[in-house]
Amino acid sequence: MRILKYINFSFLFIFLSCIEPVTPEFDFEENLIIINALATNVPGATNVTVEKTLIEFGDYKSKPISGCSIDLINSDTKERIPFSENEDIYYISDEFKILPGTRWEVEVTLPDGNIYRSTSEQAPAIVSIGAIYSEFNPEMIYDEVYGGYIPGDIIKIDFQDPADEKNFYLFQYRAYQEEMYCKICEESILRDGECLEEPNNPFLMNKYFTYICDQRCWKITYNNEIIVFDDEFTNGKDISKLLVGRVPYETKQDILVEIININISENAYNYYKAIKDLVDNNSGLNAPLPTALVGNFNGITNPESAVLGRFTAGSSEIKSVFIPRNDRSARTLGNIKLPSSEAYGDPIPNPMTYETACVESPNRTSLLSEEKRVLFGEIDTGDLDLDKDSVLDQDDNCITFPNPDQADLDTDGVGDLCDNDRDGDGYILYYENICDSNDLDANQTPVDTDLDFIPDCVDTDDDNDGYSDEFEGIAESDPLDVDSLPLDTDQDGLPDAVESRRRTDPNNPDTDGDGVKDGEDDYPRDPNRS
Repeated sequence: MRILKYINFSFLFIFLSCIEPVTPEFDFEENLIIINALATNVPGATNVTVEKTLIEFGDYKSKPISGCSIDLINSDTKERIPFSENEDIYYISDEFKILPGTRWEVEVTLPDGNIYRSTSEQAPAIVSIGAIYSEFNPEMIYDEVYGGYIPGDIIKIDFQDPADEKNFYLFQYRAYQEEMYCKICEESILRDGECLEEPNNPFLMNKYFTYICDQRCWKITYNNEIIVFDDEFTNGKDISKLLVGRVPYETKQDILVEIININISENAYNYYKAIKDLVDNNSGLNAPLPTALVGNFNGITNPESAVLGRFTAGSSEIKSVFIPRNDRSARTLGNIKLPSSEAYGDPIPNPMTYETACVESPNRTSLLSEEKRVLFGEIDTGDLDLDKDSVLDQDDNCITFPNPDQADLDTDGVGDLCDNDRDGDGYILYYENICDSNDLDANQTPVDTDLDFIPDCVDTDDDNDGYSDEFEGIAESDPLDVDSLPLDTDQDGLPDAVESRRRTDPNNPDTDGDGVKDGEDDYPRDPNRS
């Protein structure tokens, strides 16, 4: 069971500065600490997020804090269980769970040594989910960012509320869809797991490249709204078709939705209800808080320090519903990028790359259980032949293009149809073709003065001295001699002759005073642009 990504609320750092019979105003403070923690009986769902508020370019945001030391503490036995960090979320393990009726608290030590601890919370009893339903609505909910109603699947459940006791519920979901690509590189290519820009490659025309997953992989998405419920008027009754989730219809891919019904304390309910009311009724950031937003974390090393958020101990039940979407005619909310894979002949360096790892994270997994995988249509991964050339992928030296002969001129293990440098001389096919060289003969290479494997016919700086051939031509230095440098009095990357033409100051490396050297500034005489 993968980690449950906790709800992150942008409104947690809004403070009411005064309450008078005038329009209320809020004071946005930087460096406030926000801690949200959840412990539950669902394996792998116990987690903590720690953030700090900041103002960035005029926007109010929160930034995750890495390097914290966090313990979940059993309030009765005092046993401490440490959390580990994974992509801005701290969690214990995929197996850990608490038991209903046990009491817990959380202690967080920041990298600066400040310690925060929550009050103790007891996990309530588990309330089981009965039936679960999904219902498509082309106008599911109004979205202010989208500027209209968005389509989606409404999820409802039945359950029996326990009699003779007050119960409070928080509903979350996590949804699984198959990943089409495990990496998309915008105006760049994937090498060694990273998207690398090629600023010296004027021939790279693709806006993006797509890279498929090296195994079956699923992306995980979570709810972005708060849904709570209390049994004040339904105590002990059968609850029928209660709305517990709204899943946006972003793609036509089938989706598996897991609803998590968390039985929480009354204090936790009041906290989430206050945030929900603020978000739902907010007509602007000056809207007053419906109730006091009080968490349960306190400063230990500095009792006067402000800390927001809370720790909640809850008991959960999970119920899944699989929703086929392929046969819908309704328009989706989002757009899937069309495949744009690297291809033989593209002006990109070897090794040609087509797939990348499905890296385990809170937002992606390859470890879906067999009973869930089969819902998506199981594939026998032992005998894959992606290009249908009768050579299994595990033995194929070029899995994306049919090559039953497995031709490999330079014997580098990459088949010729996937090799952008078939003769292995270091110059890719595109360069050899454009520079009238032969990509089938390693002894025939294009002219390359600086030996940087970018031939002179396409290289903008043939001698690699830092000055372009164009600039050297203007300054009358030799573009083929690394020791022949143009006169550049202020060493800003623009020869004096070029500065004269551009009307910049050859004695000032930053003519417009914007902090960017003239040679790196597209607008060296405009301080407002660079």
